[in-house]
Amino acid sequence: MQRADDRDAPVAALEPNGTSTADRERPGVRHKHVVRGGVVGLWLAIAGSVLWAPHVLPGSVAAAAAIGDRDTLRDSLLVSESVYQGWKWWHVYCYRCHGEDAIGGINPAAPDLRWALSPSGANFPRDSFVNTALNGRLAKGMPAWNVLLDTSAIAELYLYVKARSDGWLKPGRPHRASDLQTKRQ
Repeated sequence: MQRADDRDAPVAALEPNGTSTADRERPGVRHKHVVRGGVVGLWLAIAGSVLWAPHVLPGSVAAAAAIGDRDTLRDSLLVSESVYQGWKWWHVYCYRCHGEDAIGGINPAAPDLRWALSPSGANFPRDSFVNTALNGRLAKGMPAWNVLLDTSAIAELYLYVKARSDGWLKPGRPHRASDLQTKRQ
């Protein structure tokens, strides 16, 4: 090891026993750095375990349920089985004209159904929605789906579109609680 200002000057001389004179002049320096590094490492490990550890003790089932409920409230894509089935029907039959997330498609005749079902929009009643889906509006380009979809499938479609219209179901692929439980196991 050499100094930057004089490349030919020795930095430290070696003692006859093989140790450096720099080590003799500053005893315990290496030990001090190892201890300091160990203390810092220990603090980092403790802080990491506190931050990433579950905040519920294993015996506290009620607290775990409360955290589970709190987390599902934030999940804007968690839906019931009926709404999920409605989303599936939507992506088989409806999205081509009405858009992928019920926001209106590229076909100008197909309305944005979120607006059609909202109180501030057309406020299309449920029975009118079901009647239109089953029998169509051929003059406006809406086909009749009564051959392919029964009333229960139309009801599930309505639940999906209503959830999008009310704003609590965000765009994207929804999931069910059963999907989350399967992933955790």
